[in-house]
Amino acid sequence: MRSKWRSTLLTMMLGASLSASAALAEAAPEPTQASLRAPQSPAAVSWAEELATGEGTGELVRTRDGLLFEPYAVMRRPEGQMRLMGLYTFPARTLEQPVDTVRPVLQTKAEPGMSVEVDVRVRTPHGGWSEWSTSSAGEAMRLPVAGSEVQVRLALTADEHGRGPSVQEVQLEGTLEGVTAQAGYQPLAALSYRVYATREGLVGGTTANGHVIKTSDRFVALPSRRALASNGGNEYQVRVCYSVTGKCTTASVWDIGPWNTKDDYWNLSSVREMWKDLPQGKPESQAAYENNYNGGLDQFGRRPANPAGIDLADGTFWYDLGMSNNDWVTVTYLWTGSTTPAGLVIDSNNANNDTSKGYIELAGTSWTSSTNVAGYYGSGYYASPTAALSEPATFWFYLPAAATKTIDAWWTAASDRSTTAPFIVSNASGTKLATVNVNQQLNGGKWNTLGTWSFTAGWNKVQLSRWTTAGSYVIADAIQVR
Repeated sequence: MRSKWRSTLLTMMLGASLSASAALAEAAPEPTQASLRAPQSPAAVSWAEELATGEGTGELVRTRDGLLFEPYAVMRRPEGQMRLMGLYTFPARTLEQPVDTVRPVLQTKAEPGMSVEVDVRVRTPHGGWSEWSTSSAGEAMRLPVAGSEVQVRLALTADEHGRGPSVQEVQLEGTLEGVTAQAGYQPLAALSYRVYATREGLVGGTTANGHVIKTSDRFVALPSRRALASNGGNEYQVRVCYSVTGKCTTASVWDIGPWNTKDDYWNLSSVREMWKDLPQGKPESQAAYENNYNGGLDQFGRRPANPAGIDLADGTFWYDLGMSNNDWVTVTYLWTGSTTPAGLVIDSNNANNDTSKGYIELAGTSWTSSTNVAGYYGSGYYASPTAALSEPATFWFYLPAAATKTIDAWWTAASDRSTTAPFIVSNASGTKLATVNVNQQLNGGKWNTLGTWSFTAGWNKVQLSRWTTAGSYVIADAIQVR
């Protein structure tokens, strides 16, 4: 099919200033060749991403000619994307020095109507990831904060016929220029807004991050890939509360939608990718539906059938929130505050876990699922009365190689909790590293650090034992490995 294509060599070079445009970058129609390297500034650090090391969905194929986007499967939600897009993510890397500005330099082959964009995120001072920043047409991108650990992602978009571009080389240059995209803005509390939620469904389809949707799945979609987590990841999560049932749940962002794909409506207007004149927290689809904003149309020129600003997977929609119809919910965008998950979270509900990386296992019959006390992580927690036997709740986590990791624990606090709840930390060899006793009457609804230890490769574990002073309860809610 591609033998008749007229290939175009696109070299995406350094832009002198940060563009405010949110339009997708398209390849030039005529072949051009230029130096792949822009002149380095005095404190620049340069690196290349190896195409063989990245991960993406099956539509992204590594060939002798580079990384080729061949879209063959796409979710067909009515409000889905007009163009097919594939994401390809490289491993995180630590640079020699902190950077706050990144200049991507790509060599691609593309026809008119196709595009390649570069996303970069940086590890923030509180340990989580920033949102993804995007470079279109080779422009320099300002990161939200300066940092030395970064990760790069490619976004390849096909033309209207479903034909995609290819990438031959990815080089980047980072500098520390003293100006960040958010100028140090970081709210102490995560941002919350009331938005209209719809059920995603689409069981058997594939999300934007490559997750294959299961029956009763649990995740959400937001209309911007700036907060799209990795497949199975929890680096961007929301807490959704439905006032009709009084239920709340925490879920990861694994898809893009509804309606738009470049509407990070939760951000300040100075940061928001499109529609900067709308109030912070108001999705463009809502403004189009209710106020005839943008002529009543979405990003792709369609008329939204509802004001949705979030999609909910079936398990999140039906079971965790008890919703029966699309409705208004309150959404807290957890990564926007200071409690962003910094590593792998193992929840007390295995439906919220990537069980190839971590899961919970309960011993005995005394552990009871509960949502009685507010402040829990995910969709609830387990409680058990203390007794003179262990019968632990075991949080397992897998490490492909030996590493030093910090362990945090999350619980709900109440007066009937144990003041000496024992967390037992062991490595994959079965060696006990420590027992940490915590007071679960205090510090509920947040991460509490248990300690830092050297773990071996394989399945390590953190166990919450029942064996402590009688007459109280121990709470197994979630742990974080970072």
